[in-house]
Amino acid sequence: MDRRQEAQQWAPELREWARTEQFSQPLRWGEIEAAILEHDLPRLPEEKAWVTAIGIVGWVGIALLAIPSFGSAVLGLVLVAVGSAAEGAAEAEGWFTGARFFFFLAAALGVGFFVDWWRSRRRAALQLVTSALIAAGSGAALVVVLASDGPPPGLLLLGFILTAIVSGVLVFIAGLVSTPEGRPRRRRPPRRGPRSSRIRDRWRRGRDVVLQILRQRRLVDIDDDDQVRLNELPLGYWSEVEGVDRQEWKRILELRHVGWRDFDATDARWPQ
Repeated sequence: MDRRQEAQQWAPELREWARTEQFSQPLRWGEIEAAILEHDLPRLPEEKAWVTAIGIVGWVGIALLAIPSFGSAVLGLVLVAVGSAAEGAAEAEGWFTGARFFFFLAAALGVGFFVDWWRSRRRAALQLVTSALIAAGSGAALVVVLASDGPPPGLLLLGFILTAIVSGVLVFIAGLVSTPEGRPRRRRPPRRGPRSSRIRDRWRRGRDVVLQILRQRRLVDIDDDDQVRLNELPLGYWSEVEGVDRQEWKRILELRHVGWRDFDATDARWPQ
C-alpha cells in the first residue's frame, strides 16, 4: 500500500462517523470539533520510526551547526583563556587563531542582528538571548586578555572582541526597549488540548478529513481556501465560527494567524 492509499484509509471509524452522522443545520461547529477530538485517532501514515529517526538526526545536525555560531563568543572566551595561560607565544598563537575565528563570527552575528533590528525595530527572542551571550562572552574575554600576563593576543583579535561587545550590547539594549515581534499577547488564543505535537497533528488531520466529507455530503458550502483556513484555526476554536454571518466568518478565518479578537486566561477552557 502506497502512502496515498494509506492517507485515504486513515481513521476509518472517524470517516464512517462523518459519512453517517445526522448533523444539525446550521452546523454546530463546536460540537463537530468536540466529537472529532473524542475519537481515538490512529497514528498518521507519516509517523514512521525511520521518519522520527531522520528528524532527530536533523535536529542534532542543526544544533551542531548552531552551537559554533550562536555560542561563538563563549567558545572564543574558552580559547582566549587557554591561550592566555599558554607558556609561550608559539603555543598561544594556535589558541588565539581559533579565538579569532569565533570572535569574527560573534562580531559578524552581532552586527547582522543590529542591522536586522534597525530595519524592523522589533524585539526577537533569539536575538535578545544571543546578543546577551555575545556581549557577556566577549566582555569576559576582554577582561581575561587585559588581566593576563601571558602572550598578547594581537590587535585583530582585540578588534573582533570589541566589535562583538559593542554590537552585542547595542542589540541587547535595543531589544529590551523595543516592541516584541509577532502579535500582541492578548491576541494569542490560549492552547486548548494536549501539548503533544503528534496528537495535535492527528486532530488537525481528523478535522480536515471531516471537512472534506462534509463538503462531499453538501452539508457545508465552502471552497478549498475556506477549508484550509478553517482547519488552520487553533484546535478547540471551531465554535468561534458558529452562528456568525458570512462577513464575520470571513473575518475570523482571515485573521486566524494573527488573532481575530482579544483573549484572556478564561479562553483556555473548552467551550461548553
